[in-house]
Order: sequence, then structure tokens, then C-alpha cells
Amino acid sequence: MDLVLSADKWRMTDEKTGELREGVSLHYLTDYRDETENSVGFKPMKVQASEAAFNAIKAGGAPGLYDLQLKSRPGKDGIPTFQIVGAKLINRLDLFPKE
Repeated sequence: MDLVLSADKWRMTDEKTGELREGVSLHYLTDYRDETENSVGFKPMKVQASEAAFNAIKAGGAPGLYDLQLKSRPGKDGIPTFQIVGAKLINRLDLFPKE
């Protein structure tokens, strides 16, 4: 279970190649926490997400608790890169309710 903060579609033209690039960025928190003498709390992560994951989060709303499906693939120099490929809403959260 992860706390999805936001999902954003983006579109830009590559300055070097002129190629149109599109994608989805997802900001979320996991239950991972590594407190040290100089660090406390959770740090949001940013990963790429699929169109299907974006659509599921758009329908369910954010912020919210989601069961995220993660996929890895080889990136540059064989270093794995991760992408969120699916999202199932567990509970929508209203962090700042209107009075």
C-alpha cells in the first residue's frame, strides 16, 4: 500500500532531436523509512507511470492509498528502471477538508 500524492501527464519536445516525448510522472510515499540522526519522516519518490496507472489514479483521485503495480526493465548500462503500470484504489484521502 502506497500513498499517491499526484500523477501528472507531461509532454515536451526534445531540444536535441526535436522528438516529441510524452509520459506520466507519479509522486508517492511508501512505508519505507530510514531515520537517522539527521533525518526524520518520509521522503516522496518520483517515478514514471503508464497511461493505465494515470487513468486509474485520475478515476480514484489523489491523494489516496493505492495498491501500485511496479514493473522493472533494463535502463542505461543495464541499471534497472522502474515504472508504475497499474494502480488500485484502497482509500481516497481528504488531507485538507473544507469546513
